[in-house]
Amino acid sequence: MIELNNQINAELDVMPKGALPKWESLGKAFKSISQSLGENVYNASYLSDGGFSSSEVTGLNFTVTFRGDYVAGDPVIEYIFSREVLYGLGDARKTKLRISKGEKTVVWNVTMTKIQEAGGDANEPNSVTLELKGAGKPDVL
Repeated sequence: MIELNNQINAELDVMPKGALPKWESLGKAFKSISQSLGENVYNASYLSDGGFSSSEVTGLNFTVTFRGDYVAGDPVIEYIFSREVLYGLGDARKTKLRISKGEKTVVWNVTMTKIQEAGGDANEPNSVTLELKGAGKPDVL
């Protein structure tokens, strides 16, 4: 059975400074998702390996990119394009991402990067991009 991207439920905490997360769906404005674990790989060539190398994954730099349309009134769009987030640095760009796929849910502290309002042709919606970078180890539920 093939897995479809519309079976992924991705949510962003739009009130990261609140007592409890306020999860809002990224699926109302964003049309595509791409994920990468971004492995940090240590390569070593030992004298006894006869010129061959060994590799070890020593870290992960999780990245997920969303692309979609600027949907006015959407809670996620209003949050990421707010003055505080869009022009903010440090903690202003930190929140949580929750991704559910099948039986697995991952909650990850993330940093919002590459927030872009790309424009487009006159007869098309204003396109947007959001890149989220993992901050630390996720909770896998």
